[in-house]
Amino acid sequence: MISTFGNTIKRGKGFLVFVSIGVLCYFGFMAMIPSMIFFPEKIFLGTPQNYGFSWEEVNVNTQDDVQLHGWFLKAKEEKGVILHFHGNAGNISYRLFKARGWIERGFSVLLIDYRGYGKSSGKILKQEDLIADARAALNWLVNIKTYPLSKIVFYGESLGSYPALQLGAMCQPGAVVLEAPFTSFRKLAAKHYFFIPGFIINIALNRFKLSNESLIHNLQAPLFIIHGVRDEIAPYAMGMELFEKAPNPKEIFAVSDGTHNGLPYEAGEDYWERPYQFLKKHMKI
Repeated sequence: MISTFGNTIKRGKGFLVFVSIGVLCYFGFMAMIPSMIFFPEKIFLGTPQNYGFSWEEVNVNTQDDVQLHGWFLKAKEEKGVILHFHGNAGNISYRLFKARGWIERGFSVLLIDYRGYGKSSGKILKQEDLIADARAALNWLVNIKTYPLSKIVFYGESLGSYPALQLGAMCQPGAVVLEAPFTSFRKLAAKHYFFIPGFIINIALNRFKLSNESLIHNLQAPLFIIHGVRDEIAPYAMGMELFEKAPNPKEIFAVSDGTHNGLPYEAGEDYWERPYQFLKKHMKI
């Protein structure tokens, strides 16, 4: 009896050790998820001064007291303003060349770095952090620069399509432009990591569902989508799915040989001109 009781204790201890290791592995894995999604860069490739832009430095605080950094690039004979939400890699300096085409067409541009990117403090730990950052940037445009919502365009590049759509479902901007959007992070992960069971993907992305498909029905603004047919990251079919589910007015520009990161080069001036013509029509500028 003593021997049996001792063996039971040993088995109990072994089970507790096994559970403890499992719990540690789970939390360790979950802590790694943001670093597998977001690739922030602290070093700038250049500044607005290198492009000859008229600009000002922007520092805004989020509701949870994280300081974000950005650049406000001012257009001459201004027709509106682009609130630009970038993708998951680099920082705002990587998007300066994209701002050029909009400034030439009379749109000022607010480039804002999410927390942890560029000079912005903090770190993205959940999808709500992206929305908090987006709201802080929008509040700066509305409350500090006094732009009416009707003159603001939410521009979402890849990852940025989520905060752009989230804000577009909450208020009525002049328009929403999405570049290479996805339906949801879960579907994106299932495509690229098809060998991982679905329930593991669901657990791993519990804090990062980023479901654009659940937002698109509630969009309160004209929608323009630009997507590369050869997109190797966010398949063109995802952009089409969002387009089909979106309310009117809407338009999609399919770049026949377009890839995920090469659209400005593959589409040429149409990268700016096609969405500009759409905005011109629906924002009455």
